[in-house]
Amino acid sequence: MKRLALFLCYLLLPLSLLAQEGTWSGRLDVGGQKLRLVFHLTQQGEGWRATMDSPDQGAKGIPVDAVEVTPLGLTLSIEALRATYAGGFMGKDNLIGTFTQQGHSFSLMLTRGEPERPKRPQEPQKPYPYRAEEVSFVSRDNGLELHGTLTLPQGEGRYPAIVLVTGSGTQNRDEELMDHKPFLVLADRLTRAGYAVLRYDDRGFGASVEEQQRLQYSTTDHLMLDALGAFDFLLQHAAIDPSKVGIGGHSEGGTIAVMAVAEEPRVAFVVSLAGMMTTGAELLATQNYQLMQAQGLPEPMAAGYARALKRLYVKWQELSPEELTAEVDRLVAECVSGEQLPAPLIENLKVVAAGAQTPWLYRFVRLDPLAQVERVADRPIWAANGTRDLQVDAEQNLGRLEALHSPHITTRRFEGMNHLLQPCTTGLTTEYGQIETTLAEEVMTALIEWLDKQ
Repeated sequence: MKRLALFLCYLLLPLSLLAQEGTWSGRLDVGGQKLRLVFHLTQQGEGWRATMDSPDQGAKGIPVDAVEVTPLGLTLSIEALRATYAGGFMGKDNLIGTFTQQGHSFSLMLTRGEPERPKRPQEPQKPYPYRAEEVSFVSRDNGLELHGTLTLPQGEGRYPAIVLVTGSGTQNRDEELMDHKPFLVLADRLTRAGYAVLRYDDRGFGASVEEQQRLQYSTTDHLMLDALGAFDFLLQHAAIDPSKVGIGGHSEGGTIAVMAVAEEPRVAFVVSLAGMMTTGAELLATQNYQLMQAQGLPEPMAAGYARALKRLYVKWQELSPEELTAEVDRLVAECVSGEQLPAPLIENLKVVAAGAQTPWLYRFVRLDPLAQVERVADRPIWAANGTRDLQVDAEQNLGRLEALHSPHITTRRFEGMNHLLQPCTTGLTTEYGQIETTLAEEVMTALIEWLDKQ
């Protein structure tokens, strides 16, 4: 009997461990902000693998470098975040533990299963009162094939139309982030109002590893050629009025829309939602300063970092990527001379300098979307920013458009709204997923009113 009992103990042990496989989620309280964390555990032979998602920060599939699972608890180490989690099992469906990151510890209870999806009351539900077609088209960049959804009002006719271009990063046609689908919501509202809308998956979205590697040298200029390929497709569609086709976008997509006007004289109008109109260098310096202040960094430190960053970006105008990355330490030492910056911020500047090897970032820093002012100022442009946008400052970017003194350009500042044009409290990215509104109704109503006048 003693041998039998011992055998049963060994039999039950691996079964209890296997029962911990799957998804565990919880909410981390960081200064009053509730951040959802999700861990996916998989047993592989005698070892374990795991990844982590932070849905409210738009991060998925973060590798967990070390995983230890016992019948009593779980320990995880995430080197990229300098973070760990250690918890003990409370029954079969709960873990009570501590999440530690860079010396700061937070209580974190994990529960088996995916976190509850936040409410998204604006998200349209099928059946839609309009037509939706799956389409494909080719970019002006070497005929790259892209895929999207074209929504058309019901009935016969030739409709005005708009291409929607997503923000930075590889996103799907709905510009899905943090459980929001801004382009699905916007396309629905525009199509109900009588406009055809083409939204498409970014190059590389859902592609194979080999295809992603082939596209890794893409810059904003290449993405503009993708948008113009979508524009060309609409010009040829039987249900579209070719004299009334425009391009709109959010964030980098808004910048691309303005760049496309300078490239293609047939673009009838432009819509920029929180798009960059300054140079990339100016935008990133201001963005870093505002985000640091919002996160509680002392003003002199945030200002000093922004000044050092501007000096570094001046060098980006003068030097090639190879020259910039060959002597990172020396360049950064020159840029921080006279500034009282802590070591972590100096190290961060070195990471930024090394980023010159990334074609997209090197080009973005040097980008000036209004370089061809004469081709932009005579085209109808509607540009909107939120006054609490910490990523694309409203005054800096709308102000540059307003300085053109063009009667064709309309700018709108939406009070108390963030980079996604949601009503918000702080403007920080950690709020995005917690806000139920995907895109403020006030913004969409104002946009449709402007389009109707065109």
